[in-house]
Amino acid sequence: MFGRFYILFALCLSSLSMEGQNYFPVRNDGDLPKGYFLDRIYQSGKTVQLNQPANDQLSTTAQIPFNFYFYNTPYTAYKVSDNGYITFDLSQTASLLPDSVLPENSILGFWNDFKLQALPPPNEGIGVQVFSYTLGQAPNRQHVIQFYGLTLQSDPLIQPVTNASLYAFAIILHEGSAGRFDLVYSPYGDKNQKGAIGCSNVNNSQKRLLNDSFVNLPFQFSFSLDKFIVYQFIQGVQPDYDILIKELNLGKIYPVNSVVNFSGKLSNWGHKTVNSFYLNYSINQGDTISYLVDGLTLLPNGEGNMNFTHPFSWLSGAAGSVNDVNFWISAPNGMTDGISANSNITRKVLRNNNNYTALRNVLFEEATGAWCGYCPDAHLILKQAVKDHGKRIIPVSYHVDDSMANDEGNIILSTYVTSYPDAFLDRKIFLGSNSSWLTEVNNRLSGNTPVEIFIEERSFNAQTREIGYRVRVKFSDYWYGNLRLGSIVTENNVRGNASPNIWSQYNYYSKDHAGGVGGATHPLYNEKEYMDGYVHQFVNKAMPGGPWGVDVLIPVLVSPNSEYSRDFIYVIPPTTFVKFTSDNNTEYCNTIDYAGMNEGRNTPANINLIGYVVEYNDSDIMDRPVVNAGQKRLWDLANQLDYINHADAGHSVFPNPANELANVKINLPEVSDVRMVITNQLGQVVFNEFYSGLSTGENVLFVNTAAFSTGIYHIAISAGAVSSVSKLSVLR
Repeated sequence: MFGRFYILFALCLSSLSMEGQNYFPVRNDGDLPKGYFLDRIYQSGKTVQLNQPANDQLSTTAQIPFNFYFYNTPYTAYKVSDNGYITFDLSQTASLLPDSVLPENSILGFWNDFKLQALPPPNEGIGVQVFSYTLGQAPNRQHVIQFYGLTLQSDPLIQPVTNASLYAFAIILHEGSAGRFDLVYSPYGDKNQKGAIGCSNVNNSQKRLLNDSFVNLPFQFSFSLDKFIVYQFIQGVQPDYDILIKELNLGKIYPVNSVVNFSGKLSNWGHKTVNSFYLNYSINQGDTISYLVDGLTLLPNGEGNMNFTHPFSWLSGAAGSVNDVNFWISAPNGMTDGISANSNITRKVLRNNNNYTALRNVLFEEATGAWCGYCPDAHLILKQAVKDHGKRIIPVSYHVDDSMANDEGNIILSTYVTSYPDAFLDRKIFLGSNSSWLTEVNNRLSGNTPVEIFIEERSFNAQTREIGYRVRVKFSDYWYGNLRLGSIVTENNVRGNASPNIWSQYNYYSKDHAGGVGGATHPLYNEKEYMDGYVHQFVNKAMPGGPWGVDVLIPVLVSPNSEYSRDFIYVIPPTTFVKFTSDNNTEYCNTIDYAGMNEGRNTPANINLIGYVVEYNDSDIMDRPVVNAGQKRLWDLANQLDYINHADAGHSVFPNPANELANVKINLPEVSDVRMVITNQLGQVVFNEFYSGLSTGENVLFVNTAAFSTGIYHIAISAGAVSSVSKLSVLR
């Protein structure tokens, strides 16, 4: 089969047209768009283009949600072949085998004689599909076509199936007139198997195959995405020499007199081997500091990468100075670099005093939804982080496609999230697999920051339901950047009426869901598959000032001891009460609805007020890190709030429901001794305290409810001959 292809392919090469610009490939391993992951086959948000069984089959027409320019022609649709390619010729009806001429108007991920077939035991659970999904935001989106679980037509699939028997690779189409596409290869497939990788235009007059021939399957052993082999196909004329700076390890801020070294990684994207070049830098357009690197064999086409370090460091710069730093590569092999833009980096670097006095808190933002069966496990991890680190964790849960979603939260989610559950720390560390969340939190908490956050002037108007507060920030050192002051309002103990995927949390870990994906030891194993009365925590309510914070308020260059503040207002909707027809009272759910005790949401007692400072990059959404964050509860303004639920005129309890702390307010006509006894629903005493000689007027008594289980409790207060009883609800 392949022998016949070689002959035909050689004939095709002889007829290459020189009209127009062809593509050329460069290797750029690990260059994958945010949100790409190999096993998306097991997640929602994808479109299945071909399913098993399929053999020598073309899909129906698939859509691209933007114009993809291929050989300068825009396309918005394609067909997929199970033989490892896509075609923009929608008139094609037959899937071509590699003993034919190249498929016209096509991109070949790995053109071979494949099929999609169900796998034998014990591998029958492995997915076998070709599917697609889109990442990013216009005008920089990427459309991914993922081939997953393909097998060779000739492979008998002898048990057990190994990675070498299965093939998984991807074609990624980039939005924009440049016509870029990428081919991605994972640790699946037989590295000794040959196939065609590349592209061909409408009539095969132009084509570009990797190495102009059949090639072995690109293969590496790691499942780490930064190790995945990526071939980037670029339309145009490849220069002889093109050194690309892939990484420059240069921060934005360095202390005065600290040594700044210039190091990083570069690659040769030209089509000739590089043996020498110069490393150069200058500060504030001053003298050029150059260093010759020679004796190299830097391979072309991105196949050669090297780490570099300039031997001459930078030491100058006064505290508070913002310096223009330019670093570039020049004279490869004594010649001109073909594309100087990708070998020249200019940055601004601040020198400061390294006087960071504020503890770093972590803004822990979670992506979730009541419909997401894997999300309850992520909720447990977020709660654990709060339990482990207390006020150092500033938690926010953004919901999508359920009753707790809102427009501002959707902006954050559409920017950073492509699958659920997901999370990110300080909009800097994007977590992915929730198995790493707690480790990354611990790493992020180390060290101090130059800004402290204060939440002040908190107020609540019971008539208008307007919440007011001030976020004030104070810097201890110089800082530089497009800084913004942001705020988020969240609510704890949120619940709604029984409604699957809307309020009732879907739970894949339940024994009722295929036996529970986490097994019998998982904390949610004995919970329902749809958890009625599920108590949602840290729910994003609003983002006063917008999802990216308030601009202009903080100057680009901040001086030590400078302060900035902004007052925010949030009008909380009327409290919504819930009603349940069946009990589901567990550690995670609460369907208690006694009269006056059945708040579901919009309860001021459960509101959290968050402030943060973020460095905002206009052009790069992935470079908007949070410098620091802070949080305060609203309900600890006990003597200012009028929304308390009264059991009678004798005393009042707030917040109610409570989580870790409840406050009991009593008014005494004279100095009195007071006893407070709290009992659970079984009549067992869980709290018994005597207060001697409380003063006339209002007194607030504090009850630590952290050790109380979820449920209803009775509070009995006696002051001399006067006594009163009320109910307290505790929610976890």
